[in-house]
Amino acid sequence: SGLVQASLLACGIDCPGDSDQQESRLGHPVPAGSKPERGDLMFWRGHVAMIVDADTIIHANAGSMSVCLEPLEQALKRIEAQGDGPPSAHKRLN
Repeated sequence: SGLVQASLLACGIDCPGDSDQQESRLGHPVPAGSKPERGDLMFWRGHVAMIVDADTIIHANAGSMSVCLEPLEQALKRIEAQGDGPPSAHKRLN
């Protein structure tokens, strides 16, 4: 959530610090099945990632204990397998 907050604040977009607040206040829901676009946000319980392109996310994660680029499909499978389920929201800022 801090990575998303810092990124959006650097672009002049007001952004709360916690991922649950970001999920409730930022953007609008993307219809299920829509192709992710650069700048979209993907949320899970207690976590958020930003879409880099249709196949890649950037996020700070406990898996590598760092900010990393990760293939979206790989992240979706890994996060669900670790017990955090599918994304709770996919939102678009514009």
